[in-house]
Amino acid sequence: MRVPNSATERQMLEGKYRNSRNNILLVVIFTAVNILLLVAESNTYFLFSAFIPYILVDFGRLVCGMYPAEFYEPGVEPLSKGVFAMLLIIAIVILAVYLLCWIFSKKNKVGWLITALALFAVDTLCMFLLGGIQVEQILDIVFHVWVVVSLAIGIHAHFKLKKIPEQVIEVEAVEVQPAETEAEPEETQE
Repeated sequence: MRVPNSATERQMLEGKYRNSRNNILLVVIFTAVNILLLVAESNTYFLFSAFIPYILVDFGRLVCGMYPAEFYEPGVEPLSKGVFAMLLIIAIVILAVYLLCWIFSKKNKVGWLITALALFAVDTLCMFLLGGIQVEQILDIVFHVWVVVSLAIGIHAHFKLKKIPEQVIEVEAVEVQPAETEAEPEETQE
């Protein structure tokens, strides 16, 4: 049996593509957890999270009067809870798109991985524009850059995989010898 030298490279590139996909799933999971924690008024936040869905829900809580009274100017009326519900739905739809990117990129459909990269690049840009670069956000920044780079590596790995010829495994022909069986004594006729 002969395996081409590209087998190891193929496995390495497939691993990079798989890791990129897994990062999309982690973003979805941790963002969903963060949104649930925010709605439950917890002070816990996980880093592995998308910025836009989280900030939409946080903004919804702010404008709908869900924060303590010291956050608001006297006489400012909060918006209805319907605005919060709408922003929450938009956040869920964004997460659903990320989830679809993860699901449909499985069979080496790189277009979905490219879509996830574009979405997360926009997410990162919004994080920089709305939050600026602050020392408190350094871990969020590092995480966002890491996910963008990971997705770019996965896309690059996909295109390198397409250039590697499919594995051809040659099996040497082996002559199969029939197994020797014990001869049964012939019956004699009387």
